[in-house]
Amino acid sequence: MSAERPPSARGRPRKLTVDAIVDAAVALIVEEGFATLSTRSLAMRLGVRSSTLYSYFESIEEIADAAVTRMLDDIHVPSLATSPDPVAALVSLFADLRELLIVHPEAIPARLDSRPWAQMVGMVNALLSQFIGLGLPVARAAVCYEALIGVTMASAATARRAQQASPAEVELLLEGMDTDETDALLQLREWASGSVDERFRGTIHDLVLWMLPMLDPGGAD
Repeated sequence: MSAERPPSARGRPRKLTVDAIVDAAVALIVEEGFATLSTRSLAMRLGVRSSTLYSYFESIEEIADAAVTRMLDDIHVPSLATSPDPVAALVSLFADLRELLIVHPEAIPARLDSRPWAQMVGMVNALLSQFIGLGLPVARAAVCYEALIGVTMASAATARRAQQASPAEVELLLEGMDTDETDALLQLREWASGSVDERFRGTIHDLVLWMLPMLDPGGAD
């Protein structure tokens, strides 16, 4: 009588692992975008049959969730209490999130029962808890987060549409302004001509100092 194969190995190629599938899914998303992720494209990349993937995951949605979770793992909520520069740490957090959303807008999950959604909720809770710990009322802490994430998502959407302000667009924007406001016009032109990434970081920096002034080491001076 022949020995039975272990249950864990039954139906699975020995060289294929869950991590290998997730790694391949992340690579496929990074190189070609979320729209190209399918069991067929993933199986071709891994050199296996599409049906083999179902020995490890129940659906392509589950694989996508695992890939997004892996990408979100690279974005860390800083400890504001122990960070040497909590303002810079918050700027970096939202800059990293913006970069992910520019390249992969689908990284914000739509399904409330998905692992990435739970991961995002965990990040939000971690931030809100720290904001409240700094002395903010719950409502103000929530407004602070909404403002920061709102600017981040809007900036990412603008970058995806490649709508960086051109000189013609700036002039169109300024047409309705009072021509006597020379200083304001010059400052707006200078602001619009700078790096989009630097503008975003500057905006987040200013928002943090405005809404969380206790994080400014020079605020008490």
